[in-house]
Amino acid sequence: MRHPWLNLILAPAVLLALIVLPFVLYWSTLPSPMAIHWGLGGEPNGSAPPAVALLILAGLFVAMTVAVRRVLSRTPLEAPSFIAGLYAVGALLVGVSWLSVLANRDAASWSDAGEVGWIELLGLIVLALFAGAIGWVIAGGRSSEPAGPSSPSPTLDVAAPSSAVWSGRGIGKVTTVIAVAILIAAVFTWGWSAILLVVIAVVALMFSIVRTTVSARGVVVSLGWWGFPVWTVPMETISRAEVEVVNPMAYGGWGYRVRPGVRAVVVRSGQSLRLVRNDATDLVYTVDDAETGAGLINAILTERAR
Repeated sequence: MRHPWLNLILAPAVLLALIVLPFVLYWSTLPSPMAIHWGLGGEPNGSAPPAVALLILAGLFVAMTVAVRRVLSRTPLEAPSFIAGLYAVGALLVGVSWLSVLANRDAASWSDAGEVGWIELLGLIVLALFAGAIGWVIAGGRSSEPAGPSSPSPTLDVAAPSSAVWSGRGIGKVTTVIAVAILIAAVFTWGWSAILLVVIAVVALMFSIVRTTVSARGVVVSLGWWGFPVWTVPMETISRAEVEVVNPMAYGGWGYRVRPGVRAVVVRSGQSLRLVRNDATDLVYTVDDAETGAGLINAILTERAR
């Protein structure tokens, strides 16, 4: 990662200061409670004490900064995406802080706070995207580090492979934390912005966990904490299974990734199950204990070939 002191120390400190600054400047002019949530029409429809509003905004950013620093201490190659996300969320919270304070300034009560319209919401989105792009560039952009080499196709030594069943899952802990943080932020945002944040959080939660089950019928894959969507890769379409060590940035990040000759569901870095298919693209799923799953698949295919 380029410039770690800037991305993990200086920039977060500046963003945190900008989140706190409007409260410091205009504290005496804020009603208590103050408006912290606005409806689709731009009118205030929720309130909280100023101290609570500040604690939520600053606390969310501090928690995300700590999470990003911990993750990057273990997986520095993933820095560009995490730093971009940190910058984007930080800028979004800065914008929310200033808009909220300025809308409440000199209001007799929270219900008298100013409206927040589409122009302001669009400005928040543009600000977040711009800040995220800056973070991406400063952190080094897309990593050129390739995915780890696939191991030789393992085979599980089991008496009756066609009668055996194996299940595994992979959990993206950081993605889950970020999704929860976005959901919390949505509660204290307004209008279509809150709806957009909820949609983003749901998508993030969907790609926070992947489950696979191997049996003679095939490989059943499901996404999300609710187990949907779900699909089956028939065993007759698979030629062999391998174990691959995945670096998300080699696939362009997390989620459902499309690369020449391969489709991948990436929820974390590390071990994954790779299905090499007959006359079709390979499939990659980041699940734990992938070696056992691959071994059972290959044992079933060997048994069928006899």
